Amino acid sequence: MRAKVSIEAEGLAAEIEKELARDVTASVREGTETLKGLLRGATERAFKGNRLPKAWRGKVYPQGQDSVDAAGYVAVRGSAAAIIETALKATIIRAGGGRWLAIPTEAAGKFGLKRGANGMGATVNKRGARERITPGGFERRTGMKLRFQYEGGKKGGRRAFLIADQAMLGPGRVARPYRSKGRGSRLYGPAGQSFVAFILVPQITTQKRMDLDTLAEQAGSKTAGLIVTHRSR
Repeated sequence: MRAKVSIEAEGLAAEIEKELARDVTASVREGTETLKGLLRGATERAFKGNRLPKAWRGKVYPQGQDSVDAAGYVAVRGSAAAIIETALKATIIRAGGGRWLAIPTEAAGKFGLKRGANGMGATVNKRGARERITPGGFERRTGMKLRFQYEGGKKGGRRAFLIADQAMLGPGRVARPYRSKGRGSRLYGPAGQSFVAFILVPQITTQKRMDLDTLAEQAGSKTAGLIVTHRSR
């Protein structure tokens, strides 16, 4: 007497492949999100801001379906890519034409008025009126004329300052024109004080602040582990 057991191999293989495609795609999707999170975190630490990190975008292919060949990538494009690239290696940034690079201090603030915005009742909170802080933007925002003061640096280096005179510190310790009346005016004497708004240097050297290979390896290792986890469920 014999008992015969047969299996529809073709149907079984299709079902196994379907499950594998689902698990691989789910793992790749999670791994892509992990890599995006790592890159955004590293970018935020490197540039001290919360807007630039959001430029990283992730996608998983093929879109809208599972596949054993699923792949994900995280990328950044345009001007954001050029900015982030400066953190990937040590870079020397030089001012052109013998000019200076202006490094803002806390007293300068974060934003200034664009050229042509002053004289129209514009403020840095008005749409389209503000720009990232520059010496010109500072002067337009405050109405104060910055004073240039040269100072030689160590080992023959050059350094100078742009100083706001007759000033006082407002909210956020940002320089503004001195007012003899009002809260805190007595702290700044009868005519205000001088504050360094910008430090001027001919060049700066930025250090490497991000390592994409290390972050990719971390995400890749986690993705491989996720596939095993999904398959064992």
